[in-house]
Formats: sequence, C-alpha cells, structure tokens
Amino acid sequence: MFQHCPACGEDVIFVTEAVYDGFRKTGETHRCTACGHVLRDAAPAKKPLKKKGDSAWAAFSSEDEAKPLNLFDVEAETGRLCRKCAHYVVHPFTQRCSLHDIEVSATDTCDQFEAKEKET
Repeated sequence: MFQHCPACGEDVIFVTEAVYDGFRKTGETHRCTACGHVLRDAAPAKKPLKKKGDSAWAAFSSEDEAKPLNLFDVEAETGRLCRKCAHYVVHPFTQRCSLHDIEVSATDTCDQFEAKEKET
C-alpha cells in the first residue's frame, strides 16, 4: 500500500522492520523505500504471553504439559553394531572385522557379535 513520505514527498511503499534489543524484539519501524526515511511513530512490539501465570495459560493444567517421547530404544538398536564388537579393529586407513577378515563399517552388524569387555 502506498503512503506519502514526508521527507522525499513521493507516494511510495514503506517497509516494516523489526527493532531489537539484543535478541528481544522491542518494536517496529517503517522505512521509506525511496529515500530511507524512518517514520517516528513506530509501533511497539506485542508482548508474547510467556509466563504460566498469564491469563492465556489459565485454560491449561499440569496434565497438559508435553511429556518426553521415547520413539526408539537406542540401546537395542545400537547394541549390536560392529563398533561395539570385540572383533572390530580400527586401522589407520580402514576398519576391519578380525573374525571374518573383511572390511566393515562402524554401523554394520552380524550374527557373530560379541560385546567388548568394558575397560576400567
């Protein structure tokens, strides 16, 4: 929408830009696209409802809070990887299985998995 700029006298489009204090938005300014003049009547930023004591939070109870989701059993899925096997050997240029004498990747698996002994 076109507005009249008091500085350059043209009917131009004004750009709305956010004003920040650090990482917090403190307001908005309107700048002329022709001359760059900033209008003095900047609109203050709306304060978001962040605190649980605010009236918008009154409709919610502690039962409505998000509960952590455990979609995967990480130990069950990563427990038999070659990198956790006693036969897994890391060389400077490759990774090998000493049982099968083949080149492997750390995320490979096989049926002859043997867990490494924990180092103390």
